[in-house]
Amino acid sequence: MVKVLSIDFDYFIDATSKDRDTYFPRGSDEIPRDKLRFMWKERYLRYPRLREVGLIDDYYKLKMFISLFDVSKDKFCKSDSHKDIKKVLVSIPWNEKIQLVNIDFHHDYYHFYTGDNPLNCGNWLRRLMEKRPDTKVLWIRREDSQTTCLEGEFPFNHTTEIESIFNMEFDYVFMCRSPEWSPPHLSKYFEELASALVSKTA
Repeated sequence: MVKVLSIDFDYFIDATSKDRDTYFPRGSDEIPRDKLRFMWKERYLRYPRLREVGLIDDYYKLKMFISLFDVSKDKFCKSDSHKDIKKVLVSIPWNEKIQLVNIDFHHDYYHFYTGDNPLNCGNWLRRLMEKRPDTKVLWIRREDSQTTCLEGEFPFNHTTEIESIFNMEFDYVFMCRSPEWSPPHLSKYFEELASALVSKTA
């Protein structure tokens, strides 16, 4: 079984679901980068306390965990959008089963279609399960993450205990920034998290 660790940086933002709804822009991974920068700038001006938002302790715990990884450079992928995890998943042979751990504020089992491309940051997990239904999924979520989807409750295992995976080994690691839901002043921490692994894979 091929083990894949998927990390969405928005999980680590020290903001409640209500805070995110109030202070963050209403975005998606389809928003042009120039427009997104303007949207964040407007939010910082309207809500100055947004600049005080930091990271939860799980960030530092995970950073230490992945710094011990032994994953080759060609099996690590970093991106802005979670939909780019497809680059990792398509590289796994069809005769191999997948065990996926997704550290994420959102479950990404939504069913949204946009434009000509049906794959986006909110439905990549659903697309994966439609194509490879024998995938074993564990979602590491926050206490106030939304656990409902179109059919009702999220149908796969989930927990708020990030430490539950610290005895696992992974074959692939994917990280995404999710700039639509991660305040820009925290971007350097995303790069630091990626560097904690890259320094081992270089």
